[in-house]
This record gives sequence, structure tokens and C-alpha cells, in this order.
Amino acid sequence: MAKGTLQDELEKRAARAIVTRSIYRWESATILGLTLILAAFSSRLGIPGWHWWYWLIFGLIGEIALVWSSVKEPEFRARAVADMFREKFKPAAIKNDALRGRVARALEYQERIHASIAKSHDSVLRDHLTDVSRGVNDWMQNVFRLAQRLDAYLADDTIRQDLQSVDPEIDRLKKRLALEDDDPVKRQISQAIAQKKIQGDNLRKLQNVMEQAQFQLESAITAMGTVYSQVMILGARDVASGRAQRLQQDVHDQVQALQDVVRSMDEVYHTGADALGTGLSAADLAALDAQTQAARKGKP
Repeated sequence: MAKGTLQDELEKRAARAIVTRSIYRWESATILGLTLILAAFSSRLGIPGWHWWYWLIFGLIGEIALVWSSVKEPEFRARAVADMFREKFKPAAIKNDALRGRVARALEYQERIHASIAKSHDSVLRDHLTDVSRGVNDWMQNVFRLAQRLDAYLADDTIRQDLQSVDPEIDRLKKRLALEDDDPVKRQISQAIAQKKIQGDNLRKLQNVMEQAQFQLESAITAMGTVYSQVMILGARDVASGRAQRLQQDVHDQVQALQDVVRSMDEVYHTGADALGTGLSAADLAALDAQTQAARKGKP
């Protein structure tokens, strides 16, 4: 999903969450209940010239006023958006305890950043920090994606077993190759060695990328905490000084760094699948045949 499309989706979901939460407030239920009661017993009230459906109109006006005031209330908006993000990025979906804790911490920082921006009394500063708010949404999206990939990797026992066994397997095959006299068998063993080497290289690349991803995730959440503290102390004068713009750039850089790591992880996965799924190419097999023939000719 493109960045703009994702942001549009998040903003639409946030708007729906704010309206939905305002409708389900206890005050809304009170207005609805009173409206129905007054409409039902309107004839008993004995108000001259009054019709029962007048109460429905007043109830509708009251409900619209409640929704409007809720939408305009910064703290209410912040809580509604926070609930929406917790629904979209569920920490419970992460099985690893440490990673789940980091996702929960990132969500907490995100909620506090949005709440601080929403409660800003200076409209100029609040409008200027809109891009920061959107950047934090992208930030949270990439934190969650990164945590999901790390969670899957840490839960995969097969990868760890393959990492431990690939080099011993290569050594065993090399010893077998040195003792083998049959050319077709030697060719198969050589092909197996080449495939094991490809597997080992990709496993080590994956391991390195995952280690980098873990450090990047910790760094990103620490930076998110730093951004929150900066948002807390920003004032209107910081717009003119360029401090708010630098904060926006810092958020952009963090988002980009996370995207780069996620992209690297995906590339390693795809490269490994292509290399190990299709076997050796015709050129590779021809090279192995040439090596076998050369070894046979040089054999005393």
C-alpha cells in the first residue's frame, strides 16, 4: 500500500472512530432514552400545540450537538484515535514477550504525542505539527511491521537449526566428495555443496539483518520517546525558529530508517527463496560438469 493511501486510510479510520465513540457515549444513550420517553408520553404532558415528533427533532438536535462537541474535544479525539490504533496494531498479536512490550511502549508514545498535539492551545503550532502527527502514524506502522517479522524469525526453530547444521553438513559433503570415484555421484555431491553454501550465505545474511532490525527497533522506540518529550515543550515561537521543522525531519528520518530495515529483511527472504527454490542454473551445472571432467582427466 502506498504511503499516501495508507495515511488516507488511517485518517478515515480515525475519523470514523471519533464519530463512533461519540455516538456510544453515555450522554448519547441518555439523550436517546429521554427522547423516546418524552415522545411516547407526549400526549399525557398536555402541552398545547405540541406534537410528539417535536421531541424527536429536539433529540436529534441534541445528539448532533453532542457529536459535534465530542469531535471538537481534543482529549476525546485523542482517546478515540488511540483506541483505533490499538485495534489496528494489537500488541497481543506479537508472541515474543520483549517485542510485545516494545510495541505496547511505542503505542503509548504515539498516543501521548497525538494527545499533546491535540491539546495544544496555539492553533498555528497545532497545524504545523500535523505532519509530525502523520509521520508518527507511519512510524508506528513500521514499528509494528518490524516487530512482526522479528517475532516470526525468533519463533522459527528451523532457521536456528539450519544455521547450526549448515557448515557441518558442507564439511561432511566435502569429505564424501574427496572419497567418491563415480562421476555422476560426484556431480550430485558438488551440486549439494553449492546449494548448501547458498543456503548458509542466505541464513547468515538473514541473521545479520535480524540483529540489525532488533537494534533499529530499540533505537526507534527510544527516539519516539525523545520526540514525545520535544512535543511537550514546543511553543509557538519554535515554529519561527525552525525547531518544529527539525522535529518533523527527525520523524521522517526515523520512518525512513525503519522502512529501509523492513525492505532489507524482505529482500533477504525473497533472495533466499529464489536461490534455494529453483536449484542451480544451467550455467552452474555446466561449471560443475567441467570441474568433474577436469578432475577425471587429472586423476592418475
